[in-house]
Amino acid sequence: MNAGTVTAVSGPVAATAPDAETLPWWARRTGFGWISAVTGLFSLIAAAVLVGERVELYIDANHHSSCDLGGAFSCTSVMESKAAAAFGFPNPFIGLVGFTVLVVVGMSLVAGAQMKRWYWIGYQIGVVLAFAFLVWLYTQALYVIGALCLYCMVCWLMMTYLTCLSLARSVLTGVIAAPRWLLGWARGWAWTSATLISLACAATILIRFMYLFTN
Repeated sequence: MNAGTVTAVSGPVAATAPDAETLPWWARRTGFGWISAVTGLFSLIAAAVLVGERVELYIDANHHSSCDLGGAFSCTSVMESKAAAAFGFPNPFIGLVGFTVLVVVGMSLVAGAQMKRWYWIGYQIGVVLAFAFLVWLYTQALYVIGALCLYCMVCWLMMTYLTCLSLARSVLTGVIAAPRWLLGWARGWAWTSATLISLACAATILIRFMYLFTN
């Protein structure tokens, strides 16, 4: 067996070099670099817009956000909720930092940077925690606040794909020790899983606000 390939054993999967041709394009150093940078950039833009809207709301309590489209879409309602400042300050400020990190890491990979396993473990923990936080915000928006924010939804979508793909890459490159069945998921189902999760979220949103269409 050539060096850097994954061993076909029933136990944990061995590490694979991040540039190995056996990896899917998106799991290689450059491919994943672009995924991290693009998902981070779109999320960063959305967070920056929300910060601007939040500042406008501080200045003028009657300010209406650019995504107050009526019906289910009311960024102002979301920003004025307790969940929008879960740690005592507006959540988008967290996004400005976290999403910038994703862009920097992504472009560093595109430029050829190599990181140690401990770095990727930290990256993976950060992505998973961010995703968990966004899932909580998603449930708050739907079932507590009763309103949606378009810019938040951009972050939800981007982080869903990044979480699934980063977990799959961590499995394929040995950052996370995993059995063969999880390797199979990482190779063939990561993109599908992210898409199914996104569709499930869209379905729950449609069901939650169905009354707007049937009133």
